Amino acid sequence: MNDSAEDATPPSFVGPHDGRELQLMLEGKKHLSMFLIEDDVEYEDYPDKRFDALTLEGRFVKDVRVERFPLVDGAEMGTRRILYATAGEAWRIPAMLMIQDIYRTLVPGWRPDLERAIGWLLGYDRSDVELFVEWLARRHG
Repeated sequence: MNDSAEDATPPSFVGPHDGRELQLMLEGKKHLSMFLIEDDVEYEDYPDKRFDALTLEGRFVKDVRVERFPLVDGAEMGTRRILYATAGEAWRIPAMLMIQDIYRTLVPGWRPDLERAIGWLLGYDRSDVELFVEWLARRHG
């Protein structure tokens, strides 16, 4: 693995949807948003309220999973994976969960095929997904 500072800094195209998920979903340009936060942390600006209002209206579908991960020291870390899909694209939620389940059952490490599928489900341009996979390949050699 190459640990240079350049390889550790995410490329500029990573996260172009950050902070714009709701807007993009309302415009029909994005059909799935995923948020991963530590289980015991509350965020004041967390978009639940805005997304949840649209879920109650039937425009979005929501799924929340609490996941536990063992840490090196034997302790556990809990996270909440919150997914929102536009109602007509709700199939993206079980697809994303299946990919996450596959990732957990494999030998630790990254998988370019699964990273591509995750990026596509989240609505990133294929060219950005490929640049991200190339960046991961350089980081994980």
